[in-house]
Amino acid sequence: MRIYPKGDSALTVMSDREPSRQLTHEINEFRLEILNQDMPFIDEVIPSENSLMVVYHPYSMMMNHNINEPFKYMTEFVERIIYQKKQDINDREVIKESIMIDVIVGGEYGPDFDTLTDLSEEEQSQVLESRTYFVSMIGHTPGCPYLSGLSHRLHSGNAQFKQFIPKGSLCIERDKLFITTTDTSGEWPVIGWTNIEIYDRQNNVCKLNFGDDVILNIVDQLQSKDGGYKPCH
Repeated sequence: MRIYPKGDSALTVMSDREPSRQLTHEINEFRLEILNQDMPFIDEVIPSENSLMVVYHPYSMMMNHNINEPFKYMTEFVERIIYQKKQDINDREVIKESIMIDVIVGGEYGPDFDTLTDLSEEEQSQVLESRTYFVSMIGHTPGCPYLSGLSHRLHSGNAQFKQFIPKGSLCIERDKLFITTTDTSGEWPVIGWTNIEIYDRQNNVCKLNFGDDVILNIVDQLQSKDGGYKPCH
């Protein structure tokens, strides 16, 4: 992993490896270990598919903690964490319990599922349901999980037209799935819908967090919590 500055008050730890479930789990463990140190001058630790950004307060480090070279200090601190956790991870297997999400696919709940590939709807459902996904990013809307692990048979470009996309929609962005946490609009193919509250805005709690393993369970119907589904078209 390479470490380099990101402006005056952050550093980025970048892996040269391709994004994968194992790399995501490692990055999440690095993130948690950094947070567990409870350093008062560390503001945020932000993970992504193959990198980690650590945001800190250099002024506070110099004025309140007698640290004259904040970036050097943070670089050495992060290097120690990564080295220690790598040894720990190498000595054990990372085992995570998968979170199951019930979804409806196709029809009015997934208008783009029917024309996604040349496979039959049943074959597409089997491919979609057979994988174990993992949350490799959080973004787009608050708490919106991006799920890596999508079969290459279901990879898709944009739909080439903008459509209304209701909260809870299961969408595809190239080689990933994501579940919308608010009503939105965009050109992503919409293939399904879930009524599970992915993001609790009032309490700022996410159902799915970075590094979680996810299984999609395709069902025939779901009860709406919000007074009925709004069609995408």
